[in-house]
Amino acid sequence: MKTYLLFIVLFINFQSFSQTSSEKEILKLSAKIFQWEVDNKIDSLANVFHEKFVVLSSDGSSQFKDGYLNRLKSGNFIHESIDVEENAATVTGNTAIVTGKGKFAVSISGKKVALRLSYIEVFTRVNHKKPWQVLAMKASIIQ
Repeated sequence: MKTYLLFIVLFINFQSFSQTSSEKEILKLSAKIFQWEVDNKIDSLANVFHEKFVVLSSDGSSQFKDGYLNRLKSGNFIHESIDVEENAATVTGNTAIVTGKGKFAVSISGKKVALRLSYIEVFTRVNHKKPWQVLAMKASIIQ
């Protein structure tokens, strides 16, 4: 009986820490977006960014969808690699957030820069039958 109760307690605790399918879906999408940035897949990014998308960079600047996509197209800002160290997702209704930390290697006007960043991504969708879109991203340098 004690073994049975211990199993139930462990199972309940394990379930409370496991991710929902929606959270897993958002984490997969977040990983795809990072890969599209590294691969410079502008069309894929344009499709997943909401029309009111805004990105707040670690230097404090902000850009809306067209400005950010044009920056990536220009070749003056290149994601060389993105290595996510940790991330977590929270989904409530038609809103989701991903928070995480990682190593970002970028080239800015030809100068290679290695950054360790914490980030947050905000996703939205019209309803559960529509695809997720990124509404906002924010990155902060970790010292």
